[in-house]
Amino acid sequence: MVDEEPAFLNEGPVQIESSVVNLGHAYWRSKILDGRLPSRSQIDPAEIPRLLPHVMLLDVEREPDWDFRYRLVGTRVVEHLFRDYTGSRFSEIEHQRAPNKVFQNCRRVAETGRPLLANTEYVGPHQGFRRAEDVMLPLAEDGVTVDTILFFIQYMSKL
Repeated sequence: MVDEEPAFLNEGPVQIESSVVNLGHAYWRSKILDGRLPSRSQIDPAEIPRLLPHVMLLDVEREPDWDFRYRLVGTRVVEHLFRDYTGSRFSEIEHQRAPNKVFQNCRRVAETGRPLLANTEYVGPHQGFRRAEDVMLPLAEDGVTVDTILFFIQYMSKL
């Protein structure tokens, strides 16, 4: 199966299948004020308790080279990975280093400050899943420079 091309969510109609992704994207949009990106401090776990198992937070590192560090990996996401990557950098994980597609998508979000809907082929330890529908949402303490990427992820079964 070939991955579907990721799509920026503000470039015309995009079909979101997952309720988790749809609700997560709507929550992020609700935090945008005066056209400025929401900050990490505006994301309140108490407001989205049902979505928390499906969340990931990545720190964006630009110096000395682009890298991303797992700040938080929700319990449902950990179940579908080979291990809990919390605290790890992409550069430390062979299959996530540049030019990996996930790395490239994260960099696109960090550089553009635009949300991206990705449909990634599932390569985790469970056989009953075909892909992960995930939305990558930029966060910026200053409202402009992306310093964190918020993910909402739903694993889509083969059935």
